[in-house]
Amino acid sequence: IRFNSDLSLDDSFGTGGVVESNFSGGQAARTWTMHPDGTLLVAGGRYLAKYNLDGTLDTSFGTDGHVENSHTDDIRSVAVQPDGKILTAGHSNAAFRVSRYHPDGTLDANWNFGAHQVHDNDRAVGVYPLEDGDFLIVGGGDVNYHLDNYKRFSAMRISVSGSQETDFSHDFGNNHKVYRSLELPDGKILMVGRLDGDFLISRIHRDGSLDTSFGDSGKTRIPVLNGDDLAQGVSLQPDGKILLVGKSHNGSNWDLSIARLSYDGQLDTALDGDGKLSISLSGNEDGYAVLSMTDGTILIAGRTGNDIALVRLL
Repeated sequence: IRFNSDLSLDDSFGTGGVVESNFSGGQAARTWTMHPDGTLLVAGGRYLAKYNLDGTLDTSFGTDGHVENSHTDDIRSVAVQPDGKILTAGHSNAAFRVSRYHPDGTLDANWNFGAHQVHDNDRAVGVYPLEDGDFLIVGGGDVNYHLDNYKRFSAMRISVSGSQETDFSHDFGNNHKVYRSLELPDGKILMVGRLDGDFLISRIHRDGSLDTSFGDSGKTRIPVLNGDDLAQGVSLQPDGKILLVGKSHNGSNWDLSIARLSYDGQLDTALDGDGKLSISLSGNEDGYAVLSMTDGTILIAGRTGNDIALVRLL
């Protein structure tokens, strides 16, 4: 879906601003990135698709604009290497998985990565190409975080040939889960999710080690409401402040929630007096993505009930 700046649907994209591609039942788009050639790479489930800017499939890619690969299922991140090859990261059989494609969408059949299972149902949520041809994947355990106490924020460096070089596992206490990640301009990486029912954000160096200069020894824990909180999206403002978005339980249902931090991981009290805010719309809400607009407002994208929700904060 593409919107104009006034949040109306962009009729020049797809049909009335909407594109729906039915490759197989039960598949959902989880992530996307801009390709250097100006097209859009969209991935989710076991599918990777390439779209032109008008929303039509780029039929020169794969088979009629998409590829399918069961090695990496439930894709959560996609990235383009400097040589034009495409990486997808997710999981399969409860372990980190990464696949690589040639620029035309054909699978790089002589290369793939599948880590052994380190934690309960490991899932990669970010893949980041490095300057020397290696790449970093980040993620951790997933599914029902209440069931055990050994979820971890993890990072692995993988060589250009697909072998594991380093493995960092950061333990912040019981019941924590990583949901999303973001590469910063200085090469460091933010990982966000939850810790015992609070927002959790952590920062790691490019080698996967914890950046202890961030927050409280590498992490910041944020209780938004007195119930359960989960950070599901993260972005960086032009001034270097960090925006987190997700959901918080108000005792009856889920509200949209947002927090803002300084670049070093301290809550920015200029946002609603304490650096955090919950927003109740019409039922159960989720915040999945957040963006600082050029006019200084903040745009949150998510859902309310079964509907797409866009919320703009002044």
